Amino acid sequence: MARTLVTGASGFIAQQLILDLLEQGHAVRGTVRSVAKGDALKAALAPHSARASEIELVEADLEKDTGWADAVAGVDVVHHLASPFPMAVPKDPDELIRPARDGALRVLRAAKAAGVSRVVLTSSGAAVAYGVKGPMPERFTEDDWTDPTHTADCRPYVASKVIAERAAWDWVRGDGQGIELTTVQPVAVFGPIRSAQVKTSVDIVARMLDGRLPLLPNAGIQVVDVRDVSATHIAAMNDPASIGERYIVADEFRWMREMADVLRAAFPERRKIPSRGMPDFLVHALSLVSGDVKTIQSELHKRRILASEKVRKLLGRDLIPTDEALRASAETLIQYGAV
Repeated sequence: MARTLVTGASGFIAQQLILDLLEQGHAVRGTVRSVAKGDALKAALAPHSARASEIELVEADLEKDTGWADAVAGVDVVHHLASPFPMAVPKDPDELIRPARDGALRVLRAAKAAGVSRVVLTSSGAAVAYGVKGPMPERFTEDDWTDPTHTADCRPYVASKVIAERAAWDWVRGDGQGIELTTVQPVAVFGPIRSAQVKTSVDIVARMLDGRLPLLPNAGIQVVDVRDVSATHIAAMNDPASIGERYIVADEFRWMREMADVLRAAFPERRKIPSRGMPDFLVHALSLVSGDVKTIQSELHKRRILASEKVRKLLGRDLIPTDEALRASAETLIQYGAV
């Protein structure tokens, strides 16, 4: 059984990964920005694992050197998931790019200094399928990279993901030789949450359930279940053939109106789930005053399809269906009183 480090332990994907690692018998250490919040994390995971109390927590920040030597000491595998995820577009792109890039390099350097060779890093589909000039390709694969210089199709969050992943690969091929790196590129991550704290993509479902999204823009996303992202991390950790590889984790694309249809069918008592579309002109108008809507505006009528044959081969199975992931998000949001 491996001694593992999961950075950003309180995050959505990280919580699922910690539970899966514990279930499989591994020892888990996690990093948090404040150890004072560690008890809340263990309490959130306790209903799902009898071993939650065994999680060791270390305070470490992506923008500081302190703590990382202690975090990596004595571990066999580092799962690096910590990265900023804003719900709105920041005024200064470097607010996201700097901690994402420098944090990844900080973790990798600490791992090498401690003699830890194996690192599995969560990147994003954003590092694959954006910065597109011209017509949208039929699909993207692990050979594709986002062009962060094409700002019309590359928001600050997207730029932060591709710049951070590029920096990790460049370092491993240079000063970091000896580090065995695998990167994972999930698309929009849904599936069961483990506490009332709503984060990342799941907030889209929350907004549909509680009426904060009363109209549906002509936009969509490709979906993956958080349990498949976690499974990919563990499969990569266990399979030496994954070293040096990237793995897109993506199931089906859904327009927002199709997502709402799934939720209305599963939760008919939820009267606030939207059914009407939002005209494009209204999206454009609202984007002038809302960072959230500005993000949606850039995705109007676009279908970004990322291939997932490679990860299905790694896992040896199919992925959890998109509609099941959406329903699981809604069920647990309701269960924890988050909507």
